[in-house]
Amino acid sequence: MTRLVRFRVLDGIAVATLDAPPVNALSAELRAALWEVMNRIDNNADIGAVVLMAAGPMFSAGADIREFGAPLREPSLPQLCDRIEGCDKPVVVAVQGQALGGGAELMLAGHYRLATPDARIGLPEVALGLIPGAGGTQRLPRLIGAERAMQMMMSGNAVDAASAQRAGLIDGVVTGDLGSGAIAFAQSLVEKGQGPRRARVRRDRLADGQAHQAAVDAARRALQANPLHAPQRVVDCVEAAALLPFDTALAFEADAFERCMAHPQSIALRHVFLAERKIDNALLQKEGTTFLPVEPMGKAAVQRLRKVWRAAAEHLVSQGATEADVDAAMIDFGFRKGPFGDKPDARANDGISRRLLAALLVEGAAMVEQEAVQRPSDIDALAVDGLGFPRRHGGPFRAAQTLGLIRLRKEMRVWAEESELWAVPPLMDAAVLDAKGFDAVAATRAAAPSA
Repeated sequence: MTRLVRFRVLDGIAVATLDAPPVNALSAELRAALWEVMNRIDNNADIGAVVLMAAGPMFSAGADIREFGAPLREPSLPQLCDRIEGCDKPVVVAVQGQALGGGAELMLAGHYRLATPDARIGLPEVALGLIPGAGGTQRLPRLIGAERAMQMMMSGNAVDAASAQRAGLIDGVVTGDLGSGAIAFAQSLVEKGQGPRRARVRRDRLADGQAHQAAVDAARRALQANPLHAPQRVVDCVEAAALLPFDTALAFEADAFERCMAHPQSIALRHVFLAERKIDNALLQKEGTTFLPVEPMGKAAVQRLRKVWRAAAEHLVSQGATEADVDAAMIDFGFRKGPFGDKPDARANDGISRRLLAALLVEGAAMVEQEAVQRPSDIDALAVDGLGFPRRHGGPFRAAQTLGLIRLRKEMRVWAEESELWAVPPLMDAAVLDAKGFDAVAATRAAAPSA
């Protein structure tokens, strides 16, 4: 078995190196390996300080998203971060490349932090409908203050090393060899008799209670028109950082994280994230930070969806709805614009949005059956990245599951009397029979032998 954490001792300095290419994801196996290394460090009286670093071009991309929703395997990331922070010997975390999500939280758990000039540190969990769940909502405001901490967590944007140093997030930038610089820094701590410096006990950034609450209140006002769930929970947790004892606030964060995990938005956002990475690159490809449909297959698939979306909208207009009604309903649902292109003040109309969603599902099912795409999640990714389907709803198939497949199928059987646009596809009948819905159908199709 590959050693996921390399360990050595140099002149009394323990060096633990994450080595899980390509991105040092914090899998259960890596967490267990690092936990064992921390045991060895604790039990070795000759070790005066610790350097935690990583092999490869980046420190860590964070948690392994494939473990989300699976049974928890200990040590969890929160447990590991607490273990690192609780170490009786000073822990210096040295970051190169990117430290994202759980990788950044691992860095926050260290007592001292160094980075290369090109390093970037970010907590992008909101993009998956989540919040930092390994102490990030508590340690970050203690290090850089409530306002900056909320900006980082609510935007999901990474900060560069220079900005991180100015904010107090890191202690220094290493321009030469990172490992050598971190070991020298750790040795200087030992020589000066400087021990651990734990974020959990810091209160200087929280000392002005009025300023802290003012930042929290301003963030809440800014989110009043924001439909996303996770940013609201970030604000709640940062507020708790000043009001609750650290361990109690960690429990508050853990509860908020679990609520986010179970929220339909996070389920949908994680679904799209994985769908974009499973889809054939002849349909969708990543360009920079976005995914775009590929010519000709991907764009042709999106055009089929757009055509049926418009046809369903025109049918509703023929039945008495106005174009403005249709556009407003879809904008309220989360589209930037409706099928007719207008941008009126959004007015909720669940009936219209359900019908247009169902029409996209019918066409998507036909494309799956015709093998224009491999699986229902391909349609979801194409709808989000090509049609502008709101990401927080996860695409037509994922959104249909959130709405409830049995009820939606019953409605479609009535609508189908008006038009075949809503004829219930066999794929939907199959999905209704399994609690996992279209995910189960996709797994069954993938397992079926080819003709």
